[in-house]
Amino acid sequence: MPKSSFIMLKPDALKAHLETDILKYFTDAKMRIVRSKTVLVNEPLILAHYQEVIERLNLPDFPNRIKKEFVGHEVKIYELESDNNDIVAQVRSIVGPTDPAKADPSTIRGHFGSDTMERSLAEKRLLRNLIHASDSDENAKKEIELWFK
Repeated sequence: MPKSSFIMLKPDALKAHLETDILKYFTDAKMRIVRSKTVLVNEPLILAHYQEVIERLNLPDFPNRIKKEFVGHEVKIYELESDNNDIVAQVRSIVGPTDPAKADPSTIRGHFGSDTMERSLAEKRLLRNLIHASDSDENAKKEIELWFK
């Protein structure tokens, strides 16, 4: 039985016209795109998406940084499918660590990313790391339901 995961190409990836290059990483890994959609992000949607992160980090102004980076901007969302039993871990391995500066050049963030956690913190903004990938099977299911409804 195929397993699914969720990825979102963030506004910085779309502005850099990286969609085709990024998706090739997944198709080369024998993943299939089950469905995709372009979404103009609104505040309730992006805050629902990041709710767990907002609660876990409990950083002042973090929700405002999220809204500034996403609200009114387009993202591309994808449901990926694979026969690999741990597609979530496989996707995250392809994407690379959160901070592009710490990502291996063979990963999406390491290859295409140019932002750093240090710079984003100094500029009091969200890290621009191109792509979001689900971190668990449970979150993949939630994110797919949230974004594709």
